Amino acid sequence: MVTSTQSALWAPESPSGDEVFRAGEIVGLEGRPGEWELMKPGPGPGVWTIEPARLEDRASAQVTVSALRRLADAPHVRRGDLVMQRFPEQEQAAVVGAVVRLGQWVAEKSYTLPDGGVGRALDSVDRLEVVTEEQLAAAIRLDVVHGTHVGRIVQAVVSARAGQFRVVCRCAPGAGEICRDGRKVTWCPSLDSARQLWDWHVSGPAPTGSTA
Repeated sequence: MVTSTQSALWAPESPSGDEVFRAGEIVGLEGRPGEWELMKPGPGPGVWTIEPARLEDRASAQVTVSALRRLADAPHVRRGDLVMQRFPEQEQAAVVGAVVRLGQWVAEKSYTLPDGGVGRALDSVDRLEVVTEEQLAAAIRLDVVHGTHVGRIVQAVVSARAGQFRVVCRCAPGAGEICRDGRKVTWCPSLDSARQLWDWHVSGPAPTGSTA
């Protein structure tokens, strides 16, 4: 199972008294080009250990808090975040590693493979939504079988469909999603209506409790 990490907080002295930086944030430095990742506070008060925000050649350095500058377009995900692609059909979560600018902000992700190994990929930050382990654990993943029909009822974790259900079956075309009225996916507002859609698929008339 992938896990997320808890980033350190540091509240530097500032005129407003409300400036807070976090490990994993991407920032700028006064008088220096490029972007930098905050790795950890210290050594000592008012100092951060930083690394260049790139995939390779990340030599660490120490700078004072007063040199840190927030970026107007700073990415919303940080190292250690647990994320999913922002599509309702997504089930795979990943842990964020390095976040870098490659024309656009991208995140290095690691995730668990079906064989128990670890896969790695780069993904656009704009496609990612931060989730929690509790959200993933609470999402319903229910195997359903009826005769030769082998399927699943799956609850969405992210997007505007979060909390809703889709039903898939091996016999269905394309992605295996059961639908009606020619729609790509029939989203069900409750587990009961998802079960009704499954029953309709395998044996009965179309249910009335699902929405698209």
